[in-house]
Amino acid sequence: MNGGDFQPYRASTPRTGRIAVWEDAKGFGWVECDGKRFFAHIKDFSRGQRRPTAGEEVRFIDGMDAKGRSCAKRVVFVKEGRGRVGFGGWLWLVLLLPLPLLALREMPWAWWMGAGGMLLVSLITYGMYAHDKKRAESGGWRVAERSLHLAELLGGWPGALIAQRSLRHKCSKASFQVVFWLNVILHQFAAADVLLGHRLSREAMELLKRLAEAP
Repeated sequence: MNGGDFQPYRASTPRTGRIAVWEDAKGFGWVECDGKRFFAHIKDFSRGQRRPTAGEEVRFIDGMDAKGRSCAKRVVFVKEGRGRVGFGGWLWLVLLLPLPLLALREMPWAWWMGAGGMLLVSLITYGMYAHDKKRAESGGWRVAERSLHLAELLGGWPGALIAQRSLRHKCSKASFQVVFWLNVILHQFAAADVLLGHRLSREAMELLKRLAEAP
């Protein structure tokens, strides 16, 4: 270990603090403990844990890096939640899945193929999220965000929602979440349009036509 990277740990026992700020896209943030902030990098979290989010309680050993910053090392979560979707995640699925499934029932020829396709794409999407999280933890090449969003758009948004909640991945990046929820809303709109006999799409086309013809 290079002695210039950081000084020996100043405390022999772990300290308990809370993540005050976390920049998930950059992979670092600050842990607050006893009114003091400690710099924390994603590599200082034990491998295999979920992605950190602001507000979570953690235990750590404090050290110091070459820049003289107080750092949090060997960071672990006080409450481990990986692998659990949580009540909120299941509630979103209960609220959002019925409309697309009802729309598929309006097309008997596409019911089994459509439902099966959604399940398959969701499994693939979940796998893409899991692979990206593993790469983020190991510092390898990441899965492009546009690829994740394309998988969501093709019907894998339920798998993406489960992956975000269970893996704690991509759920704290605002710009990513905006595109994700736009994909979900688009699927809800398309399903509602099918159930209403494509009335919504016709009205949208008429509105666009009037706007285009307006002086």
